[in-house]
Amino acid sequence: MPSSSFHCPVLTYQQFTPREGNGWHQKHLDFSTEHTGVVVMHAWAPPAPDQLPGWQRAVPYLKEIGPILRNAFPPLLQAVRQSGLPVFHVTGNVPVADQPPLEVPADPTWSTLRSFREDHVFPGSPNRDDVAAGWLTRQVAAEAQALPTEATAETPAALHQHCQAHGINHLIYIGFAINWCLLMSPGGMVDMKRYGYLCSTVAEATVAVENKASTEDRQEYHQALWRVATEFGFVFHQRDLIAALSTSISTTPRS
Repeated sequence: MPSSSFHCPVLTYQQFTPREGNGWHQKHLDFSTEHTGVVVMHAWAPPAPDQLPGWQRAVPYLKEIGPILRNAFPPLLQAVRQSGLPVFHVTGNVPVADQPPLEVPADPTWSTLRSFREDHVFPGSPNRDDVAAGWLTRQVAAEAQALPTEATAETPAALHQHCQAHGINHLIYIGFAINWCLLMSPGGMVDMKRYGYLCSTVAEATVAVENKASTEDRQEYHQALWRVATEFGFVFHQRDLIAALSTSISTTPRS
């Protein structure tokens, strides 16, 4: 194996005929240490159990991310950093001045429908104040803080520029949530696939937004992993990625 690559088992999903072969498969593949980077996205510190109850009602996965931040992030990021893979941070803290303006014309019906959705779909009128306070006071979790040498990007164009500077064409995403922000927020997989990047994830370093029917079996989480495997890249297991990176020796200097 070349010293500039790491060999790692990953989960793939066969999504084509003959259908008898469709489903999850584990494959052992080579990945370039020179062209692979890790994106830490929206890894915010969860509020204390007795704080901002409305935010926690609207975003139930906030109760799940504490153990992931404590148990998955430190060993994973340590292995990534020791291997020389660059780490990019997308916090979602885009200044208001940098947010794109609404480009559709508003009218009274549009405004009424939008207000209805905010009151009855998400976040819900009883939760509105706590959700707004949570967004204003949110901070990146201590376990996910960027090192002084690591780049932060809040737009897909900025993340693309950082990747170009490092020669990256494959991004491994960790953070919250796999079927929402990591897919659709600025700098997420949908954006970066349009540039041509492979976009993967680590199964143990993320959660999903679930609904009433999906919560018990985490169906949305499993469906999101399937979507990553079929549309964007690969699904790594944390222990496999750490083991693979720990045995790789990159000989390419990083800027």
